[in-house]
Amino acid sequence: MTTPALQSNSPTPRTGAAISAILFASIFWGTTGLAASTISSIPPALIGAFTMGIGGVLMAFTAPRLTWSVFRDRRAWGAIVVGGLSIMTYTLVFYTGMSWAGVALGNVLALGSAPVFAGIIEWVVDRQMVSPRWLLATVIVIAGGWMLATGRDLGAESLAHNSALMPLGILMALTAGFAYALYTFLANRLMASRRGRTPHNYRGTISSMQLVSAVPLLIVLGLSAPLIVTNIAVVPVLIYLAIFPTAVGHSLLAFSLGRLRASVAGVYSLMEPVVAVILAVTFVGEVITPTGWIGFVLVIAGIAYLSLPGAGLMPGRKPPQSAEGTTG
Repeated sequence: MTTPALQSNSPTPRTGAAISAILFASIFWGTTGLAASTISSIPPALIGAFTMGIGGVLMAFTAPRLTWSVFRDRRAWGAIVVGGLSIMTYTLVFYTGMSWAGVALGNVLALGSAPVFAGIIEWVVDRQMVSPRWLLATVIVIAGGWMLATGRDLGAESLAHNSALMPLGILMALTAGFAYALYTFLANRLMASRRGRTPHNYRGTISSMQLVSAVPLLIVLGLSAPLIVTNIAVVPVLIYLAIFPTAVGHSLLAFSLGRLRASVAGVYSLMEPVVAVILAVTFVGEVITPTGWIGFVLVIAGIAYLSLPGAGLMPGRKPPQSAEGTTG
């Protein structure tokens, strides 16, 4: 049975840098909604295919040696392929879930369920128990995210989805949350198993998975190329989404997952809807109800609570013996 590496429960400069990285990544991710709203002529799933497809290629080709070093390890292929397919699935079903279940419900279910699924996967696969503080912080942040989403005055947009499709939309949103959790868990686990030989190759791990996901997404993109060509004005926005939220954002995620558990990083990534709301209020003039602002405060409070000393962040662990053929 896997034995977790002994780590201090108090945040250190190492974990502090990882927390900062995932929060900065969330800032980039929080801009996607505002950016995508300026190119509403492009279907959301196609936006996702472009950003993840092109962004994944950018990640791999800006760190070719790191990416290749991961691909050379045949024992890593299973995690790379499943992780890549997971982030591809997330990209496609996330937008479908929001379309069918509604923006608020779909967004909260997908983002809020991800850290919960990550915690469950860690327990089932690696027998790693989450800390009581993680549980409480997760509940606070998810509750705050729900209030924040439902407290946004979306007007007619909130009624735009087909209520008959809501059950399927909920399923799609939860599938997106599970897919993202599996992606981060596998990346986190692969980083731990390779830590002894390539201590800084966190970027290569994420890049390899992104490259696998990029192949089918680029096929989808190629089939839809005429739609983009006829709307050439959308290209700068798509390029922004591919470079910053995807390539830069997931590079920061890689840095974070090299130092934090996937379930912990998932909670911090819930800063994304907070950023999205700030941008919506500032640049779009969106109205937030008092309930929404209470949710805003709860998300910040939950994240701050998780960062206090004794939070049980557990930034590292000993890899399973089967992963690298270790003994002990």
